[in-house]
Amino acid sequence: MHLALCTQQFGNYWSGLGTYSTLLARGLAKRGIKLTIISPGDPLADLDANYIKIRPSSWDPTHGGWFSLARAYRKQLRSIDADIVHFTDAREALGYSGKIPALGTLHDDYFARHHWVPWYYRKDYVDWVKRYLYYSFVSCAERRALRNLNMLIANSESTAHTISNRYVIDHERIQTIYIQPVLKAASNSGTTVSDDSPKTLLFVGGNIQRKGLPNVLRAMAMMKARNPKLILRVLGKNQNIEKMRELASRLGLKEQVRFDGWVHPSEMTNYYQKSSIFIMPSLMEGYGLVFLEAMSNGVPVIGGNVGGSRELIQDGKNGLLVDPLDVNDIAGSIETLLTDDELRNQLISGGQETISNLDPDAMIDATMDLYNRLLVRS
Repeated sequence: MHLALCTQQFGNYWSGLGTYSTLLARGLAKRGIKLTIISPGDPLADLDANYIKIRPSSWDPTHGGWFSLARAYRKQLRSIDADIVHFTDAREALGYSGKIPALGTLHDDYFARHHWVPWYYRKDYVDWVKRYLYYSFVSCAERRALRNLNMLIANSESTAHTISNRYVIDHERIQTIYIQPVLKAASNSGTTVSDDSPKTLLFVGGNIQRKGLPNVLRAMAMMKARNPKLILRVLGKNQNIEKMRELASRLGLKEQVRFDGWVHPSEMTNYYQKSSIFIMPSLMEGYGLVFLEAMSNGVPVIGGNVGGSRELIQDGKNGLLVDPLDVNDIAGSIETLLTDDELRNQLISGGQETISNLDPDAMIDATMDLYNRLLVRS
């Protein structure tokens, strides 16, 4: 089988998309699949594949330059004799009309959840006007792109359900295949934090508003009198960081919140291991690989009770789920994990069990099965 893999990110683990694309390519190569990788990413020296380097346009304002990358993929695919094309970000199939059977992977559903009433975004996003306009464009483009594909892979049942319903796509064309990265459970069996030492919350995310940072800040302000030493570290690069700094200052948290920016993946373990709690109460979430990374480092997690997070986090077993719009719920869950060592260690143990049960080969096997079924249909 000859597979053309079109991927926005490759050879890195900086995001869920990069992790997925790299793991997929490595797993397929081990199965003897002939790979042609079309990507802005750099080749991997230990991976036998044909690489075609492309770049997004310098004027492309879409995230990751996906819009201009879609055009570059179309151009390259005209001269490739492959059996299957796999777009690791399905929206990058926009405009694809080639004869090669094609499928794409869905990593999120927030464009499909787009609300056409602009005021919907005003409460939760400081950039609500720009966000509304961008979401409107991507929602229309994404709907069109997905209909160009023979099959779709969803990263969660929640994503599959939303895409099917909102874009009127037959659910039979969408298969859920969970991303299962290669992670090793930490050796620590539990920790105690209910003493007088400083505590640290860790928040990691690029789209900081959609990931729930504003309400985490409001929860910290609510807790400040009872937890004056509590620190929040925010990792991630985003155009609205300065707005979040201003919000933290207005809430009286200037000394308690540290915006550390983008951190190289090789340095992340250090941040996890120095944290008391990992928190990311997303307003919308496709899956949330970062929860798995936190679990693997022995950190209890708090996530939003939305989307794919509910398929990854079992409330009270390997993490806590909160209403991302309820500041009281967020604050209460943080304080519970800061004082209840028994629950904390139960969640750490449950998280490590989750990591131990990951099976990266299962992801590759399921994807291979889908390729074969697609070839039979074609």
